[in-house]
Amino acid sequence: MEMDNVWDKIKKGVREGAAVSMEKIEEYTKLGKLKVEEMAAKRKIERNYGDIGERVFDLVEDGKDGEIAADLTVKKAVENITALREELLEIDRKMKEISANAKKTKVEEESDTSGI
Repeated sequence: MEMDNVWDKIKKGVREGAAVSMEKIEEYTKLGKLKVEEMAAKRKIERNYGDIGERVFDLVEDGKDGEIAADLTVKKAVENITALREELLEIDRKMKEISANAKKTKVEEESDTSGI
């Protein structure tokens, strides 16, 4: 009888451990995807900065440095950068939310197991 009880506890522990592992895998997968999105957005921002720099150089070289702010290429790159910065803020918010939910779940699990 006592041996059955031990095996039941072992099985329960293995199941709970597997469930926690799956939750962690899911959490890290979501965070990984967001990190990839973050890096892609940062690369796009760098590309737009390069576009601005190249265009400004061309305008200055042509003696049109007074037209920089009105230039369509510069304006479009600035709009892109602004949108990408907003995207980065949203990605950061999602990452913090996932991490906070994971910490909350961990605290709940610890309080559940402390009563055992």
